[in-house]
Amino acid sequence: MPIIAADRLEKTFVRGRGARRRVTHAVRPLSFAVEAGEFVGFLGANGAGKSTTIKMMTGILHPSGGAVAVDGLSPQRDRVALALRLGIGFGQRTQLWWDLPLTESYRLLRVMYRVAPHDYAQRLGRLAESTSTGP
Repeated sequence: MPIIAADRLEKTFVRGRGARRRVTHAVRPLSFAVEAGEFVGFLGANGAGKSTTIKMMTGILHPSGGAVAVDGLSPQRDRVALALRLGIGFGQRTQLWWDLPLTESYRLLRVMYRVAPHDYAQRLGRLAESTSTGP
């Protein structure tokens, strides 16, 4: 069973009414699966729907169509349980500072989000371990 499974996942935003009604297809039907232990990159141009898709996978946004499951949970029904199992980092310019080493950016974020030093050390260790390329 995949750790993430999306089946015809889509998101449409509707703004305005009548003649001023505007429909934006932020995510057109999208299907994919990610197996446990697999590393993937989610790449695309600005406006391609990357952040919208991630927000649907975390339960922040509800899909307009299709379905998604993460670790066997529905992000829309099980948002709190899912939030306890995953962490999302959007590497945008507003969060990561080009003139600071990555670890310093993380330290600043630790303080801003009030993450306990012990928890921070554990999480940073897991991150370093998961991204190491070997000997």
